[in-house]
Amino acid sequence: MLKKFNQFFHPQINRIDMSFTPFMANVNGNILQIMQATDDNIPDLLVLEEQVYSGRTPWNKFSFETELRKRRNSLYLVVYQASTLVAFIGARFSPEETHITNIAVAPAYQHQHIGRYLMQMMIDRARENDSDSVTLEVKTDNEIAQRLYQSLGFKGNFIRKDYYQDTHTDAMNMVLWLKPHQIKRKKFTF
Repeated sequence: MLKKFNQFFHPQINRIDMSFTPFMANVNGNILQIMQATDDNIPDLLVLEEQVYSGRTPWNKFSFETELRKRRNSLYLVVYQASTLVAFIGARFSPEETHITNIAVAPAYQHQHIGRYLMQMMIDRARENDSDSVTLEVKTDNEIAQRLYQSLGFKGNFIRKDYYQDTHTDAMNMVLWLKPHQIKRKKFTF
């Protein structure tokens, strides 16, 4: 009786499923292991960021540790080929929005559809969790990434000035609507 009482007064509306079962996938001829990231992966994540961002690490060890603790509404995946980290992706989920927080693919594995595969996984997960949209930020000068996101249905939304503080670069916010988007308009009576 108490359980039913609690469910009535504290319903778990839009419960988000963050469970993840590791698996192997063949992406463009690469046999990849895809698993949920843990603190043990942080050294590899930092090395991959240095490779992708020309020696810089936009996210430091503390940033990764903080994000990996948010298991209630976040999912971070790492992708290995044998013992080499080749890519990762992270996202935060809510009923209104799934936000891609970070994605990177090692330079030697770029242009092999691994990034597309990871993005599609997160979009599918957002649909399963009944999110209204998927959003992300991308550097305004990163045309290759923008084309990938556009090919998945994302549209430019607005510019965030100086979003990337380490390089003083602007970011474009992009959105993929998963449900019909309606602008709420006020009704005026005359």
